[in-house]
Amino acid sequence: MMLRKSIALAATLGVLTLGFFWPVRVRVDAAFWGHVFDVAHVPLLGWLAAVLFYALPERVQPTARRHLLALLLTLGFALAVEWLQPHFGRSKSWRDVVNGALGAALMLTGIAAWRRTGNWWWRGGHALVLGLAMGVALWPAYQEWRGIRWRQSHFPSLGNFETAEELKLWRPQGGSKGHPTQIVFTRANAAQGEQSLRIVSGQGDWAGVNYSGGDKDWTGFRALSLQVFNPRDPFTIYVRVDDDRDCRSLVDRFERGYEVVQGWNRIRILTSVIERGPKERLLNLRAVRRVAIFTGAGQPQRHWFLDDLHLEARDE
Repeated sequence: MMLRKSIALAATLGVLTLGFFWPVRVRVDAAFWGHVFDVAHVPLLGWLAAVLFYALPERVQPTARRHLLALLLTLGFALAVEWLQPHFGRSKSWRDVVNGALGAALMLTGIAAWRRTGNWWWRGGHALVLGLAMGVALWPAYQEWRGIRWRQSHFPSLGNFETAEELKLWRPQGGSKGHPTQIVFTRANAAQGEQSLRIVSGQGDWAGVNYSGGDKDWTGFRALSLQVFNPRDPFTIYVRVDDDRDCRSLVDRFERGYEVVQGWNRIRILTSVIERGPKERLLNLRAVRRVAIFTGAGQPQRHWFLDDLHLEARDE
């Protein structure tokens, strides 16, 4: 019996260690998958807690002591994993520890509830708590999924800024630590519909917004069109497009500056021009991963408005 318990514990620790330390590179919809991976700590650490509970020597009694010891050992494993993960190309997160502790607690209380033979109040109560806890844990991933669903259903529109789901696709970037970029929907100016995206670009570098493109195929479209409202003096705005390759270097992506004068400015960029953006290759229009719109380096704080971003069909 002890041999089987030891094998089960060793196999569990081996699988979990491999999973938690294996380098993961998620490039598409990273925010969504990051939340999914966070939630995965709930069942995985719950599994470990159950195995530890049954693998403990029989002399560890009463049962409440076995539950507590299994919980503490699982929590210790979770803390050790988060402390060591940065050395294996992974990031540490207290949320992962919390999710792991939650999974262990739910598993151990579930074991206690189901060991109470015939007492359905305990079992039903635990099932209710389990459902609520998993709902709370999954909520951030669900919010990100709503943005992905909006992108899927509205493409080739990239942003009309009429629904909250779009803010999961468009995120602020740049500025400085003391002056980060901020974005919000507004009815003050709109090129189409009722709202636009107001961008208060922080004082500093590359302040603006970036859009999660989801590796969408742009080959069937003629141009990228967007409208920018500038309430003050002219300045230069930059449009950047990345594909599924490494686009960190300027020579490996499309990036171009456009002057925006006071009032509404329509920027229209042919996809053939975007495709020829990289210096030594063609940008892969079959898998566009990111669009960024921002001001340059060392810029003062500005505010401007963005609306009606879409791809023009070739027959428009």
